[in-house]
Amino acid sequence: MNETQEALRKPVTVGGYFKNIWDSLFTTIAGLKITGGYFFQKPITVQYPDERLPIPERYRGIHYLEQDKCIECYACARACPVDCIDMEAVRHGKELEWVKFTIDYQKCMFCELCVYPCPKQCIHQGQEFAFVVEDRNELKHDLLSYQGMSRDARIRKKEAEAKKAAKEAAKKAKAEAAAKAKAEEEKNAPGEESSEDA
Repeated sequence: MNETQEALRKPVTVGGYFKNIWDSLFTTIAGLKITGGYFFQKPITVQYPDERLPIPERYRGIHYLEQDKCIECYACARACPVDCIDMEAVRHGKELEWVKFTIDYQKCMFCELCVYPCPKQCIHQGQEFAFVVEDRNELKHDLLSYQGMSRDARIRKKEAEAKKAAKEAAKKAKAEAAAKAKAEEEKNAPGEESSEDA
């Protein structure tokens, strides 16, 4: 027999009996003291999603893009260690016609390495964190607020095209005038020689 079995076989004395009662009461009161301390405090439970705890200012949440500032330099895509940023745009001079700017949140690890290399400071991580979806394909999130060109960019593009067309028309008119002058000069030049010969 081991010591535990021997201790169980020993008869309990009256002092031991009351000592066991005291130990039980003491440990119960010690545990309830901690519970009682919390019982009289204001509850800290937040009824999410109706209520939210304050989020720190530098929290790394879901990305957002200031599309008008972006120059499609691919600095953020190159800095991404998991290659989850995909962007595509068509350049019209200095203006961009956006096709897509997506982040695949199945891969993204919210490291914020895409934010710092951006020369125009146009990609940021916001404070939104709830991105619950039923289909994994929805985790490929498009950051564009509009596709194509912005209204201002379209106006600037039309103005640039009009200036370019006017410049080309002026250049063409100048070339035609020079050719016409040269043709008249050549036409007059043989007539002058014949009058001198006579």
